[in-house]
Amino acid sequence: MKLKRIFANLAVMMLLLVGVAGAQEQTQGYAVQENQIKTEFVEGKYPTVDADNVLIKSRINSQIEKIVNKYIDYTAKQNKDGYPVTGFVSYDIRANNANFFSLTIDCSSMPKGAAHPNTYTYGLTFDNEGNVISFNQFIKENQVSGKDKDLYTVSNLTKEVMAQVGDRLYNSDIIPLDITAFPEEFYIDDDGNLHVLFQRYEIAPYAAGLIDVILK
Repeated sequence: MKLKRIFANLAVMMLLLVGVAGAQEQTQGYAVQENQIKTEFVEGKYPTVDADNVLIKSRINSQIEKIVNKYIDYTAKQNKDGYPVTGFVSYDIRANNANFFSLTIDCSSMPKGAAHPNTYTYGLTFDNEGNVISFNQFIKENQVSGKDKDLYTVSNLTKEVMAQVGDRLYNSDIIPLDITAFPEEFYIDDDGNLHVLFQRYEIAPYAAGLIDVILK
């Protein structure tokens, strides 16, 4: 009877500990593991994180794997439909601290006979509970904290684009710069700066690469 009581008490303690762990936030950066991709049509690498909190770990890794698997499926379908293409996936960790985990994922498709690949860059940012932070959510939280509301306007974005990458844009006499909305992809760096991403060809020639602009 005494042993049964001891085991019962231990079981209760374990449940309490699990409950506490489930409620914890991440208090430091994550250990990042690099995973290799080698399918019939796609090669490359992508990251996953390790965290004591299983829920946080699952939230982050599932979002990363969702992008990667969707691209692998897309590339396989392109080939099945008669459009020969090879794919490559790479990534950059942009922030890994107690507040944010932010990264970019490049999915590059090289059609047969093309001069260069077509690359799309995804941005993913998570809070310290592993939840995806949307662009609007980040802006709202910063405005509540007292940041200048005019910082997150299209006019300010246009000004920063000209100041930071004006020499890399299309010739304005041929294709004038006309930004009417914020681009879809973004990331946050380790200092908490918001970077908005314009894809190749969007506002600049392919040779200019990804256009990364800090809102400040």
